[in-house]
Amino acid sequence: MDCLIKKLNEKDQFISKIKQDDKQVTQFFHYNAMHSTDYLNKLKSENNGREQKLANIINDYMNDLDLTELQKDHIQSLSKGAKVVIGGQQAGLFGGPLYTFHKIFSIITLSQQLSKEYDFNVVPVFWIAGEDHDFEEVNHFNVYNRQKAELKKVKYHTLEPPENGVSNYKPDKDELLNSLNRFFKELKETKHTKPLIEICTNIIERYDYWSDMFKALIHEVFKDYGLLLIDANNKKLRSFERPFFKTIIENHQQIDSTFRKTQQDTMANNIEQMIQTDSNVHLFLEKDEKRQLLTFENDYYYLSKSDEKYTKEQLFKILDEEPHRFSNNVVTRPLMEEWLFNTVAFVGGPSEIKYWTELNDIFTLLNIPLPIVMPRLRISYLNERIEKLISQYELNTAQIIENGIVEDKDKFIRARASTDFIERVSALKEEQANLYQSLESKVENNNDNKNLLAKNNEIHQQQFDYLLKRYLLNIERENDVSMKHFREIKHVLHPMGGLQERIWNPLQILNEFGLDVFSPSTYPPLSYTFDHIIIKP
Repeated sequence: MDCLIKKLNEKDQFISKIKQDDKQVTQFFHYNAMHSTDYLNKLKSENNGREQKLANIINDYMNDLDLTELQKDHIQSLSKGAKVVIGGQQAGLFGGPLYTFHKIFSIITLSQQLSKEYDFNVVPVFWIAGEDHDFEEVNHFNVYNRQKAELKKVKYHTLEPPENGVSNYKPDKDELLNSLNRFFKELKETKHTKPLIEICTNIIERYDYWSDMFKALIHEVFKDYGLLLIDANNKKLRSFERPFFKTIIENHQQIDSTFRKTQQDTMANNIEQMIQTDSNVHLFLEKDEKRQLLTFENDYYYLSKSDEKYTKEQLFKILDEEPHRFSNNVVTRPLMEEWLFNTVAFVGGPSEIKYWTELNDIFTLLNIPLPIVMPRLRISYLNERIEKLISQYELNTAQIIENGIVEDKDKFIRARASTDFIERVSALKEEQANLYQSLESKVENNNDNKNLLAKNNEIHQQQFDYLLKRYLLNIERENDVSMKHFREIKHVLHPMGGLQERIWNPLQILNEFGLDVFSPSTYPPLSYTFDHIIIKP
């Protein structure tokens, strides 16, 4: 496999500003991602004392999996105080979008790199956001049908979507299998198809809960890297988190006011606002199988989807007896994660890392060390066919990934059109515009005639535009094979106007390139980079 690094022009300059050590951004982080001394300071920092208990909880959570020796070693290292590189994601259908895998590769790559460079044992940990209840975010993905050169949406259908965390959701296994079949129906069968279907089918049959199926698939792909997994909604973890939930409830007013002020400061420094929440408690409480946001008003804590209200003492009683009913929102989740783990670096998506700027002062308030915040690796896959098409049409791969194929397609069509025809139509448009201007002075004292003239000019200009558009469309139809090629390139490298990793599903890569495509023996060794990676399997 070949691995190429391409620098793309960032539409959003946030990541570039981190790379450039721009104080407008880095002032909102405790540590600097570009300073080697900050990594060493984090690695040498005092541990929180929770590592032994946390390692036991992770070991218990993963005990239904066939652990590799490296995973066992990492659990042991964690129990002895090893620092971690961590990141997380919602439990998407059959792994969700490709960037979930790339986030995991980022965690693994950075942990390996830090271990080697600083001679510390750094453990990769992936945090499954099983408490998340936004089911519409995780119940679908897209598949690329090469034969038809089109994208299809594959969705798990249910008339009763869960309103609680997906870790508590038992999906219909027949519908999951239907979704799996719909996915593979769109793909060309390869020698990897049947084994891959068998792996997914076995996971569906073995596990009952949504995020457990996600966990099993992630483990199957990344176990040989020693990746450790934990579900934020794990009951034993929730019990362990009791003291910090209590701290959040006790200090929620200070937390909220500090968060709001820091958010205003980031916006004043031209960092776009990321966190939108009406909560002032920043916690959820499960009630009637619904995950409900807590809001404090007039000495009571109110639920967002019912008429229930609680005193602080009542909340503490629930916390003592049923801690699994509590969960964090976007403001307190990072706090909880860092309270639990001795973290060197947190890895997040391009938007996700912006959240942390708005939380900077809350970490200081609660005396919790902020990790080094890093953007995940961004990766696209270039198969042999697309590479040949790009060469055939003399295109630029990086430009397609960044901007799409529209400009190249238009250039191709116009190269096969009559330049004289296009120029004559343009001349007619200009003549019409000049004629309109000369007639305008003749009717300047009559408003009805001015409107009539303007409308007439508009109709003529629209007709010229229509003529040119249909002329070029006919050229396009005459070159239907090439147009299919351009669609193929678009759906592979710039699908739905964005990056491949946001639209494609990992199973598509596994089906095309093999069950070991993501394994240490096959996948190219990565170095941590802020630039875009292109992999040619």
